[in-house]
Amino acid sequence: MNWFEKGWYKQHKFIYLLLPLTALFWALSAIRRGLFKYGLKKTYKASAPVIVVGNITVGGTGKTPFVIWLTQHLIEQGFKPGIINRGYGSQVGNQNVIVSAKDNAVDVGDEAKLISLKAQVPVAVGANRIKSAELLLAQGCDILLCDDGLQHYKLQRDLEIILVDGSRQLGNQCLLPAGPLREGKWRLKTTDFVIQNGLQPLVLTDYYFSTQAQVPKPVLINNSQPFDYQLKYDAVCAIGNPQRFYQSLADKKIQLLEKYTFIDHHQFSLSDFSQCEGAGIIMTEKDAVKCNEFAQSNWWYLPISIQPDQSFIQKLDQQIINLRKQYGL
Repeated sequence: MNWFEKGWYKQHKFIYLLLPLTALFWALSAIRRGLFKYGLKKTYKASAPVIVVGNITVGGTGKTPFVIWLTQHLIEQGFKPGIINRGYGSQVGNQNVIVSAKDNAVDVGDEAKLISLKAQVPVAVGANRIKSAELLLAQGCDILLCDDGLQHYKLQRDLEIILVDGSRQLGNQCLLPAGPLREGKWRLKTTDFVIQNGLQPLVLTDYYFSTQAQVPKPVLINNSQPFDYQLKYDAVCAIGNPQRFYQSLADKKIQLLEKYTFIDHHQFSLSDFSQCEGAGIIMTEKDAVKCNEFAQSNWWYLPISIQPDQSFIQKLDQQIINLRKQYGL
């Protein structure tokens, strides 16, 4: 946890020295929202329903596995989803591209590559989310999921799903940079679909999704040897909330020798693992897609699946029925 995060989550008070910058951030954000609200900045309306999945905090909330679950849920209902992804850490530059099987995580970003592999639907990557939406519509997609982009008001949306971290909640509830919030707590009241990651006491919403760690799998696809729980491993991760990963390892009774934490979206190279001396390495699935080209036979990743509570699913399905009628699907 860096200096900023320690302050955000109340481990020191020096972070409040940044409140003048927070005031500036608030003013600029409010002006920007006002420009879209009153039509002074143009917005884009897609010809298909748009669902935005995002959060109001900086850091991981389980958004990637949630998007994968939601995609599969929509497929089961007969939709042809497409996913819009910003492609953080990608090499696409000013382009907008559809992720292909030959693209690696360096090309298109770790989240986009993982979602493409797991969801098996078109994933459009690029800074211009409007162009990504048009690419997906041209692919025959009849519903669009915007992975992140909650604050990207240029893209009109029919439904917003805001994720909240169950353990960290909203921290000190300050806006950036004095706190972890991209938008104020008030933003949670603008949608009926706020869902918490985890079974901790439900403070900000009545809905939650549970996270289930599966048996570790080898990073190398052709490796068939079973995972040995008797050995001690080095844990390596580069995600928004590393502590959640480490807790999942503890819950699975996986013994660790050392923990190596990198910044979110870090592009790994073989040299990053030179200090690892355990019997093997275990990482997140998002990190594993960046290591396929140089992974060793004793490298593993921890698959994660999620399951929203039934009341959330029922309410979501009712809204999806309404969208289907609205768009004649």
